[in-house]
Amino acid sequence: MSQLPLPIGWSGQGGTERLLVHTANGDALALLRDWRRWPSPCTLLVGPPRSGRSLAGGVFLAESGGMLVDDAERESEERLFNLWNEARDSGRPLLLITTQAPPVWRVALPDLRTRLATAAIARIAQPDEAVAAALIVHGLERAGSAFAPDLPDYLARRTERCYAAIDDVLARLNSLSLATGQKLSVALARQRLCNDAALDGPQPAPSQEGMN
Repeated sequence: MSQLPLPIGWSGQGGTERLLVHTANGDALALLRDWRRWPSPCTLLVGPPRSGRSLAGGVFLAESGGMLVDDAERESEERLFNLWNEARDSGRPLLLITTQAPPVWRVALPDLRTRLATAAIARIAQPDEAVAAALIVHGLERAGSAFAPDLPDYLARRTERCYAAIDDVLARLNSLSLATGQKLSVALARQRLCNDAALDGPQPAPSQEGMN
């Protein structure tokens, strides 16, 4: 297994959550932290749910003092338009967190659509096997669950390649560890997770263009 990604030096509001920097989010985070050189007052952070988008947004806020809208697709387009203008006029950068970028994100307001066309896009990709294994290690260690060294790679090869599936597997394993006090092993994971189809193997990640 490749070397595990390292956590960046930031945590939200004194909490214990830490954002791992890895190959699926490294380019996106680098763009967020280079906000002074954005080509437009606004950048879109595009990524799947439970991929650490909000934590990445927190890094941006802490370092830039800018403005942030999470789940921007659900926000009023008029408000987004006004925030874009405020970002331009005030010099405070604006980050919009979305699942998709335009044109998949259908923006009806012409003036907003024109402005968003100038925005840079920071993309968080779905995890590959190495990233999945690193996230599993991180999630087990944060919960204080003892586990066998070969367990993360075993799970990464068999868990669907999306952040939500990885989170679900982690929740079940951490709950099992807490309930039994046992060290998590491959045999125990196979016994407890395969029966409920939690380890069906990696599935093809949905294309960005095909999601609504």
